[in-house]
Amino acid sequence: MGRRAVSCTLLLGTGLAVGGWPLAAQTMRPPLDPAVPPTIVHTGPSLDDRVTIPISIDGKGPWNFVIDTGSQRTVIARDLAEKLALPPRANVTIISMTGRSEASTVAVPRLGFGGGTIDDIEAPVLEGGDLGAPGLLGLDSLHAKRVTLNFRTGRMEIADSGAVRPRSADPDTIVVEARRKRGQLILLDSNVNGMRVNIMLDTGTNFSIGNLALRDKLLAKKRAPAMLEATLTSVTGGLLTGQVGRIKSVRMGRVNLTEVPVLFADASPFAELGMKDKPALLLGISALKIFDRVAIDFGRGKVDFLLPDASALSKTRFAANDGLKG
Repeated sequence: MGRRAVSCTLLLGTGLAVGGWPLAAQTMRPPLDPAVPPTIVHTGPSLDDRVTIPISIDGKGPWNFVIDTGSQRTVIARDLAEKLALPPRANVTIISMTGRSEASTVAVPRLGFGGGTIDDIEAPVLEGGDLGAPGLLGLDSLHAKRVTLNFRTGRMEIADSGAVRPRSADPDTIVVEARRKRGQLILLDSNVNGMRVNIMLDTGTNFSIGNLALRDKLLAKKRAPAMLEATLTSVTGGLLTGQVGRIKSVRMGRVNLTEVPVLFADASPFAELGMKDKPALLLGISALKIFDRVAIDFGRGKVDFLLPDASALSKTRFAANDGLKG
């Protein structure tokens, strides 16, 4: 007897990449000939630039799970779930970048990472080849945590929000306030090419994703970049086709990123978050790695950006600005 889908889970940008090549280093070309079909690119470990953390399951492991601030749920690869003989649970409906699909779930008795553990997680099961990892550590494991991504040292840390002393006193750290929506943190005081926009950080994808409302507003204001077509594969194996361009300016508080590659597409999660008609952007890991450190504090509703050393600062990719107005 089939199991009934009993809940809905958002998996935002997870698993998307543009063939592993860094678009920031490419020369943008005019739109492709519509008669030429877009290239289909599959993600995989060799193409992956996402951040991971060692995870143990019921004392076994560790396995390197992707830290995914774009996923509401922790996800496990099918081969790992079968290897550990994790007991099945009810089905769930997953909303990935490419739409809705149904997935089975398993019970994870104890999940350990860093110095902490979480008990009794019900994790959706997806194909490891589509995930490009043994699993994803989602917001159900991070909602009261502070996730620190230290790109300078290569260390990723997760701690309780209240147990961590904020580093906002560091003169090279810029703190950006955020509001919560369905577990996500939406950065305040943010804009793209001078236009206000909802920005969320998605550590589960290499690439940044913008919705069509953002693209259309950029076009209407004559602030849109040159674009080319691309097709990508999501964690559920579906395809997402859109237009890729480099955004001149993405500002968050007093931080301004420049020449940011963005895929504009009609991605399903924007509608689920009530942002189908509101300009919105998921900022992927390739943009975040410009900083020395990014600390996402879900408990406090703040994100700390540690600026890179001046000697390593590329004026074509990054600028810190004082007194900017929205």
